[in-house]
Amino acid sequence: MSINYKFNRLEFLQASASLFAGLTLTPNLLNAVSYRNADSKNSKSSDLSLPSPIKSIIFVNMDGGMSHVDTLDPKANSKFSKVSSSIRGLSVLEPFQKTAKFFNKLSVLRTTYSEDGDHGMAQHLLNTGYRSTETIGIPDLPHMGAMVSYVKSLNLKDGPYFPRYVTMGTRNGKIGDPGYLSVAHAGFHIGDPNKPLSNLTPSWGKYTKERLDRRENFLETMNEEFQNQNHSLNLDRWDSMYVAAKEFRDSAKSIAFDWMQEPEKVQTRYGQTVQARSFMIAKRLAEIEVPFIQISIGGWDTHDNNKARITKIMSDTDQGLAALLQDLDGLGLLQQTMFVLSSEFGRTPDVGTRDGRDHHPKVWTTLVGGGKISKGKVIGETDEKGEKPAKGSTAIHVRDLISTIYNYAGIDPKKQIINSQNRPISIGNKASRVVTI
Repeated sequence: MSINYKFNRLEFLQASASLFAGLTLTPNLLNAVSYRNADSKNSKSSDLSLPSPIKSIIFVNMDGGMSHVDTLDPKANSKFSKVSSSIRGLSVLEPFQKTAKFFNKLSVLRTTYSEDGDHGMAQHLLNTGYRSTETIGIPDLPHMGAMVSYVKSLNLKDGPYFPRYVTMGTRNGKIGDPGYLSVAHAGFHIGDPNKPLSNLTPSWGKYTKERLDRRENFLETMNEEFQNQNHSLNLDRWDSMYVAAKEFRDSAKSIAFDWMQEPEKVQTRYGQTVQARSFMIAKRLAEIEVPFIQISIGGWDTHDNNKARITKIMSDTDQGLAALLQDLDGLGLLQQTMFVLSSEFGRTPDVGTRDGRDHHPKVWTTLVGGGKISKGKVIGETDEKGEKPAKGSTAIHVRDLISTIYNYAGIDPKKQIINSQNRPISIGNKASRVVTI
């Protein structure tokens, strides 16, 4: 049989894969290796791992620069009231009043800092551990989530595809990017947590199995004919992506994305906001041990209307965040799940004339917990205004924070991986140190 192809096969398969799995595929991902035997260059790198009980990381990214002096590090120049946390002697501010009840399950890092006051550069650093000026010659640097997905997958047996790295909320910079790792470790993005897997089902209802079988047989016939005449490595890559999309579509684990499976009383406890449902999904994904789940909550760029904006963000966030921590602890998940909350920078202690605070990378607060991380520990303190680390206080650069996350998650930040340019790249920044928490 001869078929006259009058379409771009790559575009056709891209649309097909997107239909089945909701994947957003870019030309850069086409250049990555395929899902099957994806990591052959580094497949013997089992020594990348360290002993750790951590199987999943939930990373909450307060995108835009969360004002530390209005949330987690009380200072006099804030319009919010102090509230006590469950850590003796530690106060936070009312935007975190519900979450504060579970601080004794976490550690508080008061003195995270960097040199990057630009949103893009600071998010790049927060999501990779590398400053963008350090990676000019490494355009394919992966996001931290892709790296966690990769290393956590090294000792797993091959099986049907299911996302190992899931993102929700805003997507800036490197978020979702697998870089020199394979497309199997790219972030699967949930655009609308209210309908997290809407792309798997057509708007008019489900396909019958017979109809799907006919379409798949037709596509396989076209693929076989095309490959007989035009074989290339890219075709194999696209075929493996198509198979992965089908496996994801048919996976019984997909129910983890359906927060409506939670009892009504649980849904009520989390709340009815987008953030609340994102947290419910994150909890469900941690239950099935998805290696990396990122929730990015935007709106923190409060150059004006600082109090009103923070009030709105946290009224949508605080209840669900508290419920997540309650469940991680109560269900025993905190033993195998790392929780991290941070931002790309803090904000200036001085309030402008429009009730606004500007970018301030000199210091801000990060929350971490889970696994072997200490509970109820406070590391570092800021000066009287919250402008910088107090004299003699421990300061934690973002590159240190990321390497510390890797270390506690069971990934050796000092190890190197060969990238797509055959260059050895350290998992953690060579200039970083691991902080004992």
